[in-house]
Amino acid sequence: MKKFEFSLEKILQFKNQNLKNLKNDLSNLQFLLSKKDEEIENLKIKYIKSDNLYIEKTRTLILSYEIQYYKDYMNSLLNLIKKKSEEKQILLKKIELKKLEIIEMNREISTIDKLKEKKVDEYNKALQKSEEIFIEEFVTASSLMSTQNF
Repeated sequence: MKKFEFSLEKILQFKNQNLKNLKNDLSNLQFLLSKKDEEIENLKIKYIKSDNLYIEKTRTLILSYEIQYYKDYMNSLLNLIKKKSEEKQILLKKIELKKLEIIEMNREISTIDKLKEKKVDEYNKALQKSEEIFIEEFVTASSLMSTQNF
């Protein structure tokens, strides 16, 4: 009997490679998310420092253009924080979609793997059956030969 060959092996390999790529994409997205979190945190720290400096200056003498400068700067920081937070939400949605893709790909691979296992079992049973038939024929032929020699 010929060696076992699974007809969907190339598809299984392709799907496994695709799964690996999806996991890499997910990893990259998670890295971008952590960077985005760092950016947001740094902006918040800048805002707090600026606010504290503004409060400290208002306790002493502060010029009107300085007040406007601090307000504009802090507003720009707030706008940046808002923008980065929106970008973070987009990344979170992309991550969720990527996870769903990975789950679906795992499901497809699992289905093909189960089919492959079933085909391997069928092949092994057929191989065992053919070996049993061969042994029976050999024993029968041997016993016929031995009875003819007498």
